[in-house]
Amino acid sequence: MKNPSQVLDSFSQQVGDTPMQRITNGSASGIIWAKCEWHNPTGSVKDRAAIAMVSEVLRQQDDLTNLHILEYSGGNLGLSLATICHMMGVKLTLVLSASSPLSLLNKLHALRAQVVLVDATQGFGGVIQHAIEMARDNSDFTFLYQHRNPANVMAHTDGTGTEILKQMSGRPIDAWVAAAGSGGTLAGVYDAMIQVYPDVALHMVMPTEMPYGTPVPANPKKRFAGSGGLGMGIKQHFIEAREPHITREWNFSYEETLRAMRIFFEETGIQIGTSAAANLLAAQKAAIQLGPQANVVTIFPDQGWPEEWVDANALTLDDWRPVIRET
Repeated sequence: MKNPSQVLDSFSQQVGDTPMQRITNGSASGIIWAKCEWHNPTGSVKDRAAIAMVSEVLRQQDDLTNLHILEYSGGNLGLSLATICHMMGVKLTLVLSASSPLSLLNKLHALRAQVVLVDATQGFGGVIQHAIEMARDNSDFTFLYQHRNPANVMAHTDGTGTEILKQMSGRPIDAWVAAAGSGGTLAGVYDAMIQVYPDVALHMVMPTEMPYGTPVPANPKKRFAGSGGLGMGIKQHFIEAREPHITREWNFSYEETLRAMRIFFEETGIQIGTSAAANLLAAQKAAIQLGPQANVVTIFPDQGWPEEWVDANALTLDDWRPVIRET
């Protein structure tokens, strides 16, 4: 049998120390620094949270013979967990929306993850609730529960945030811009930054289709990946605890993020996903507000699913004008 701890340690050594991309978009705007997380083994920032949460499970459990991990995912975390669990020889059940990309589902099948699909009309809140009920009804599962798992935040305080501070080489950070997601990245990096820059502004990015804390029920509308309100007024736990520090929430539609993906690729030759595009749009606005001396830091979680690029490439950009310049 494989030694799970050794396998996880080996995988962990490949995660992190991802590069920062410097972006400018005009002399009146501050500089944007984007941390490019597709350089992680499975191609996304979620490798960090996956390692942290699974490491905590291994630390707490002596007998791993019958370990069966349960978690829900909007996409990237599922792929990270499936890769890690497959390498360790550990059972994994993932709860996802039925609207999940086929490319993701095919990868999860190849990695032998058990997948439970929830009706897309229930939204991501419904996916979370289904996983909670499965964990309640079956004590054989070890439920990670990313929205409440402290390891999710610490992965970014000790990892992502600390790396960013080092890579900025003493340059002051005026704003941190990130999509909400589970709250782990947004909160964890912010917690690291305020230790050095207590006045750093916190900008949260959310989809127009389902803003943070929205009172409306869940809906199956397409939105940028890895984020979104949970519906019925429910708020992400890690974000709610930091609400007083949020400077502004920015909202962007799925089509706006697709357009930004296309434009950024046309101008730089770099592919980014919809969540990265949403972060870029918000970072641009924050950088303009703060002025040319400002440093605005954001994160590019991944390079996008193939299905996102199909949608992005279907757009007409007749009115396209260069607005982003790489330096």
